[in-house]
Amino acid sequence: MKESAIPPLETSGLSVVLGGQRVLRDVTLSVAPGEFVALVGPNGSGKTTLLRAALGMIPSDGDVRLYGRDVRGLRPRERARLASWVPQQEVPADNLPVVDFVTLGRYPHQGSFAPSRPEDFSAVEEALREADVDPFRNRGVLDLSGGERQRVLFARALAQRAPLLLLDEPTSHLDMAHQLEIMDHLRRYVRRSRDHAVVASVHDLNLASRFADRILWLSEGRLVSAGPPGETITSDLVYRVFGVWAEVHRRGDRAFVFPRLDSGPGKDLPVTGRPQVHVVGGGGSAEALLERLVPMGYPVTAGVLHLLDSDAETCGRLRIPAAFEAPFSPLSAEARERNRKMMRAADLIILAPFSVGEGNLGNLEDPLELLRAGGTVWTLAGPSLPERDFTGGRASQLYRSLIAHGAREFQRMEDLLQAIAEFAPEAGGGTRRDGPLEGRLLPPGPVRSS
Repeated sequence: MKESAIPPLETSGLSVVLGGQRVLRDVTLSVAPGEFVALVGPNGSGKTTLLRAALGMIPSDGDVRLYGRDVRGLRPRERARLASWVPQQEVPADNLPVVDFVTLGRYPHQGSFAPSRPEDFSAVEEALREADVDPFRNRGVLDLSGGERQRVLFARALAQRAPLLLLDEPTSHLDMAHQLEIMDHLRRYVRRSRDHAVVASVHDLNLASRFADRILWLSEGRLVSAGPPGETITSDLVYRVFGVWAEVHRRGDRAFVFPRLDSGPGKDLPVTGRPQVHVVGGGGSAEALLERLVPMGYPVTAGVLHLLDSDAETCGRLRIPAAFEAPFSPLSAEARERNRKMMRAADLIILAPFSVGEGNLGNLEDPLELLRAGGTVWTLAGPSLPERDFTGGRASQLYRSLIAHGAREFQRMEDLLQAIAEFAPEAGGGTRRDGPLEGRLLPPGPVRSS
């Protein structure tokens, strides 16, 4: 393109109403050519809505322009030549071989029913290599794990060769190595051409700070701050947006967040006569369960959760004591010990269907240890375990051991809730210990604007 002086993306007064609720409020922004912009904010802050509205995928008010052109006046092929889209999740309708699925990215550049050209084959081969999916190019896309499929979606976007990349949580479902690879590739992508730009929602502030040129902070549908990582990442802003106190350390023009893991003062869990439940989750897998248990009056704890993770945000909002770990970090011995204390204090441990990598394998190992010692462990089913296992099969083996040692498995949340309601620990038995809850971490609630 020869439009390097024109902003790849501009919005003015962009607002979105979904289901009668305003979820995006008067967002005005401009993305410069050659810029990698990260969108950060808690769940429900409007990140995905902003990306979808920027592509004209949902109705909106205000102005949206891609390289100076009104997005609402673009035909689908024209829009796809300017911007490519990588959703957080997509379940393909057909089990196409990976190479054929990635080839779909060339659709905007081909005529209807036209055969692929040499430049199409070249773009696809390059995308397969860059996204590290070439080794399974002939496998069906529906046969892949969640992380593998996420990389295939990224490869399809690369094959599209649009100058603007919009991505919704591109590192979700990925192990640590591939998270770093994807973010590094995005940074290199914007350096390839004066016209290139990247806008990605990112849940990890440290990843955003390390790789992005600028961070846009969203809260309750509003753009509350924008600027380089070293300028905008402050303890006050992290607390205002995420409801988490954090230490901020600066290195050059970058800032890195270290959430405070020290236990703060707080009241003991209320005595309700109901069983105390400890939930092990992560990545949003426990959010729905936590939101059901607390209003029903159950004393609830959780862990180990990574701060800034959506389950950690839910604990902060619901004032649930939890064992936390710093973002993008393997579970430390300290965090695991806090979690074990909470599990021993509980009557019942429930494992949500969280994804398991080498860094959080302890969230399966420790409940198994407790189960062998006579504790009660239940599991809630979700996406198939192979899709959530990023440990080469070790997580699957631990899960099978849990079931073999008596962990009870539930396919539906309603059945699980009914079983909890009927659950009564044996007198003098179980793993619960009386007295104050040791090692708890009660996160502060977020500051809300009036």
